[in-house]
Amino acid sequence: MSNSRVEEINVLKLSLHDRLVGYLAGFQGGRNVLSFAEEFKSDANRPTFSLITQPAFPRSEKLMAAPWAKNQRLHPTLSNLLPEGSLRELIAQGLKVQLRAK
Repeated sequence: MSNSRVEEINVLKLSLHDRLVGYLAGFQGGRNVLSFAEEFKSDANRPTFSLITQPAFPRSEKLMAAPWAKNQRLHPTLSNLLPEGSLRELIAQGLKVQLRAK
């Protein structure tokens, strides 16, 4: 029998204007991976998630080709989307989730 450890993964579905953008996976060890949905990447009329993902941006296809992975932090495109401080605590209480200690 294998003695491998199972790592917990939390996944957040990202959508914009009711259209799937992709998924953000948060691993127990602190790694965060944003994977763009194929339908988002291939849609020439996709909504603006970030200026670098707009179809008119010269390298948008290349930038979205591979998942965006970071350790202990979110990709800069996502990092300022989440509230901090007391607003974060209030939202966590409303959602009945427990915040991880930093």
